[in-house]
Amino acid sequence: MSNTIYDERLELLRTISTDILGIDQLEQTGKLTKDLRIVHIEDLTHALEAAYDAGLMVGHRVARGGNDDSRSIDEVFFP
Repeated sequence: MSNTIYDERLELLRTISTDILGIDQLEQTGKLTKDLRIVHIEDLTHALEAAYDAGLMVGHRVARGGNDDSRSIDEVFFP
């Protein structure tokens, strides 16, 4: 997997974690109070749905051989 693809996936996960879960960073700090979060089950459900939908969208694009939707993933999932 290229670094570009990895970076795009990580950026999408960061966007989901920030916009839906209110988590600003995904890197561990080594501090228990910063690394553990209580997440409302409804927010977790929305985050998982957004990640799943993004995977479907990327899979659809790959299967069709390109990008047939000019909107970015952020525009689709975080209007």
